[in-house]
Amino acid sequence: MNEIITRFFSSSSHCKPEVLGRILHDVENLCNTFHFYCRDATWGVTQQEKLCIYGGLPITIKKSNSDHTSLTPDSREQAPPHRYVLPLQIWLTHLYPIEPPLVFLLSAEQGCRIASNHKYVDATGRCHTPELAAWHPVSSSLCDVVKKLCQLLSAEGSIPLCFVEEGVSSPSKGHATAVSQRLCHGLENGDDDKQTDEHERCVVCFSPKETVLVPCGHYCLCDACATNVTHCPLCRGSVKFRQRVFS
Repeated sequence: MNEIITRFFSSSSHCKPEVLGRILHDVENLCNTFHFYCRDATWGVTQQEKLCIYGGLPITIKKSNSDHTSLTPDSREQAPPHRYVLPLQIWLTHLYPIEPPLVFLLSAEQGCRIASNHKYVDATGRCHTPELAAWHPVSSSLCDVVKKLCQLLSAEGSIPLCFVEEGVSSPSKGHATAVSQRLCHGLENGDDDKQTDEHERCVVCFSPKETVLVPCGHYCLCDACATNVTHCPLCRGSVKFRQRVFS
């Protein structure tokens, strides 16, 4: 990982040895804390090179009253909360930490959409928090930003991703009943996933990778997730076709 980061920032004029050391510590601390991974990738149609840090963000949300209409207030309070793992991507430019990180929640699963009017996540999946708005090149850190995002999403009480049922015109809380089962894969299999090499993981569901996206060439998805994407989750480039890789 350190080689990827060093190579990425080696062409940055602002990246003096002390700055590079801080970046390495910042990214390594984040990845160790949340079991994230990083790689260099191209961004969108502009094909700008950026550093992508990705993984599952675990959050816990208390069940709402509508989830337990038959329960008493006391038993509802004691009911176990929903646990989710949200697919998170953090993009860094060559000017990081002068430029703040771009933080996105992105899911390529069929029917998954960003919930409307979420306080911290806009319609594109980009996250907006006070910590990101007040980003300071010297004192701010990626780990603090992600920890606070985790706290804010948990405290908000509504999942920012929801699944739209066929025939439903817009996503809503009422049509997100399968979210906990679909997004908890990372929590249920966390111990096994840690033993899997990062280069073998699907960036969406963390299953073994099986498919190359064309024309961008990114090998980042399992066959099931690749079937449902129209844009590469790493570079956001359009997918013309998919090439299955057999090992």
